[in-house]
Amino acid sequence: MFQGFYNLASNLIVQNRNMNVISNNMTNISTPGFKSDQLIQGTFRDEILYRYENGSQTPIGKTSQINTANEVVTDYTPNALRETGRTLDFGLNGRGFFAVQSGNGTVYTRNGAFNVDNEGYLILQGIGRVQGQNGPIRVGTDDIRVNEQGYVLSENGANVYGRLQIVDFENYNQLEKAANGTFRADAQPQVVEGAIVKQGYLEDSNVSMVKEMTNMMSGQRALQSSAQLLKMYDQLSGKAVQLGSM
Repeated sequence: MFQGFYNLASNLIVQNRNMNVISNNMTNISTPGFKSDQLIQGTFRDEILYRYENGSQTPIGKTSQINTANEVVTDYTPNALRETGRTLDFGLNGRGFFAVQSGNGTVYTRNGAFNVDNEGYLILQGIGRVQGQNGPIRVGTDDIRVNEQGYVLSENGANVYGRLQIVDFENYNQLEKAANGTFRADAQPQVVEGAIVKQGYLEDSNVSMVKEMTNMMSGQRALQSSAQLLKMYDQLSGKAVQLGSM
């Protein structure tokens, strides 16, 4: 009976975490460049075999089938670029990330919905200043244009304010999600020389509303079923205690 308690309780924890992941995806469906997450689930038995047998599936006898949440995996698949016509919107065609200096260090993002702060620097709202190859890019109050190589120019092309720093990583597993669709990284990024910047475009998030709604309904059913069964186990346990005391 107690094994049933453990299984149901762990499943409730996993499904709650899964619902949080789904909710975050749906919240950011309109965030430019946002990358969706998925919770990978397993069992306690699978983790025991993996952690203590170094990946070998050597039988070690009967083990628990308690459900666990192994990890949250990010889908880095780029989505289509959508034309906005806004001068300070930028999309990346191909691999790479914009670099932004936040209060906690440099973060990386596919969100190119930039603005200009009171001091004339390009910023990602709520995060920090957009980085060029030689530091933050200051454009003042001038109208700007950006060519496909990422050079930020005055409207007439007479002034060059800098070049957007576009970077990439060999292994995206080195990235950790931060706020507003940004990522932190312990690894050193590599400058992408061949990146194509599209002014007046934004990359849509790769969240599928249909998929997330389906996952949410499935998760809600699993939560309800586990909660009902857990209540039943609790009632049976109470009756067993009463019988044992007679």
